Amino acid sequence: MKKKNKLISFLAPVVSFLLIFSLWEIACAVNEIPTWFLPKPTEIFRSMVVDFPEFWPHILVTFEVVLAGFLIAIPVGLLLASLVTSFPLVNAALSPYITFLVTTPLISLIPLLMLMMGFGLNMRITTVVIQSFAVINMNACTGFNNVPTIRRELMQSMGADPIKTYLKMTLPSAASDIFTGVRLAAIFATTTCISVEYNAGNTGLGSQIIKYSQYLKTTQSFACIFYVTIIGLIMYGLISFAQKKIISWKE
Repeated sequence: MKKKNKLISFLAPVVSFLLIFSLWEIACAVNEIPTWFLPKPTEIFRSMVVDFPEFWPHILVTFEVVLAGFLIAIPVGLLLASLVTSFPLVNAALSPYITFLVTTPLISLIPLLMLMMGFGLNMRITTVVIQSFAVINMNACTGFNNVPTIRRELMQSMGADPIKTYLKMTLPSAASDIFTGVRLAAIFATTTCISVEYNAGNTGLGSQIIKYSQYLKTTQSFACIFYVTIIGLIMYGLISFAQKKIISWKE
């Protein structure tokens, strides 16, 4: 039964993928939709292969920004969550600002960050960190606050110090909520990076999507969008794999 469910979970998205793109291909051919308006999937996939040398430097830039910002956001989010849930004064001081960062569309802050930091990679990475760490922080706070009191009392009765209690009990207990935040942060990191590249600089997939759209090279623009999707899927897949390996007791 378990193998059957795994097979279904694998085949279902593959079949739906083939169905959607087949219908897309047929609709473009039957209605003779011009390429500059909506290219066929086969034309997009061909561009992804043929124009790959042109796309590759921009793929690297986007992936570097997403990965660097994401990896910085994880420890920052966890550290702040630990402080916020451990010290009421820190919670009162920082929680409103963290909520502000989560609820405010970051695209509205990009011009200010560009003014202060320029158009380089540091500004892009900083933007990704700001958007990603807050999501990790809020989910980690939920996990830390939901740790059963009886577990804390058990660790205290065994004479465990705060650091050992945090590493051996608090983190494992909150792991599911933490990984939920990390998965969301990976999505936020990718979308934020592309949003920044729309507005800053001439490198990265976001800037290329805008450039190709302006010249009505819609096929190449869609190819860049597909590469962004692949980056997001890679990030999400790596996190899901890490979650299965780390939270093995949930299996």
